[in-house]
Amino acid sequence: MHIALDRKTVLIVDDFQNMRVQLAQMLESLGFARQPDLASTANEALERLQRRRYDVILCDYNLGEGLHGQHILDLARREGWIDVATVFIMVTAENSAEMVMGALESGPDAYLAKPISKELLRARLVRALRRREPMVPVAQALRQGDTSQALHLLDMMLATGRGESADILRLKAELALETGDLALARQVCEMVIRERPPAWALTILGQVALHHQDLSAAETWFREAMVVTPFFMAAHDHLASVLEQQGRLQDALDVVEQAVARSWRSLSRQRRLGRLAMALEEWETGRGAWRQAIELARPLEEIRGEDFLNLIFCTLELGELARAAKILDDMRRSLSDDPALRWWSILGRLHLAVHDPDDKEAALDALDGIMLRALPPIQVHQGLIAVLLRLNEVTRAELLRQNLPT
Repeated sequence: MHIALDRKTVLIVDDFQNMRVQLAQMLESLGFARQPDLASTANEALERLQRRRYDVILCDYNLGEGLHGQHILDLARREGWIDVATVFIMVTAENSAEMVMGALESGPDAYLAKPISKELLRARLVRALRRREPMVPVAQALRQGDTSQALHLLDMMLATGRGESADILRLKAELALETGDLALARQVCEMVIRERPPAWALTILGQVALHHQDLSAAETWFREAMVVTPFFMAAHDHLASVLEQQGRLQDALDVVEQAVARSWRSLSRQRRLGRLAMALEEWETGRGAWRQAIELARPLEEIRGEDFLNLIFCTLELGELARAAKILDDMRRSLSDDPALRWWSILGRLHLAVHDPDDKEAALDALDGIMLRALPPIQVHQGLIAVLLRLNEVTRAELLRQNLPT
């Protein structure tokens, strides 16, 4: 397949100017005629991606403070700023196992370690473009919301031998699952695993079983996917969900801990680890998970008051009142723009009062003062009832039960 490099639009994301210039010069020498757009920060990259669609993105993994390359890929994919026809290549000077796992979990088309030679860059780009170029019509159909047309185009590609069959079948199965065509998703995956059972196909079969409430079959599929590819993290996450639904919390915790040990840069995974640890009263594990969740959420601006409250709770259960008070102060600073901050703040103060009886009356007076002006929002309502019961404030808890927020 001939790839017209001179027509491709490119975005280079790197916090070092010399590296941006070097990559731009390499692309020009390789036949990329269009001047690439450049971004020195993650936020600048996201702004450019929001305004323009690129054929190729070369993104450094480590961009200094804040968001990194994995964040950019995840956010851009979630917002639809990159699609199945976009080439995304992760570039980095790091080679630690945790960094590589975090980068690969997001699924870039290639991974390049610095220093980069022109020959290696060309090889990675050409290989990735040959995979993505046939997907251009499919991407256009999906942007228009026409999934049936996208599936038709994928079938035409399979019939004519255009494109990588593994990519086509995977996307077909994912689209079928996404649109609720479970029979088609199962059919595609069962056809694929006859030759070689890839982890993604086994995982989709597990998701199909999960949709049918066949938890036993779902568990089997997810475990098989983990055997085939131990570092396929989606299988770990789905398996933990199945085990949790079965009430097997310790088994679920073991699976999530294994997943976090392999790839810890997942906000949802850290939150699940924290919830499971708290349910099993493993406070040290819970504290570590909520601390990591908060740090992962900061650059994404996705910190929740609940994250801080859970961290405070675990810290208090470990008997560290002073440290819990510092976490409460951090929460107030971090959530200063949150309209519900006063509720998160009073909830945290009441948790501290459970372990510091001298502050109980003052904390309850503060709660009463807020309650005179408004009812608590839904996200803190049950938490307030629970902590009031721990403080033996049954009457206040019952009043809250009777005044449900809308």
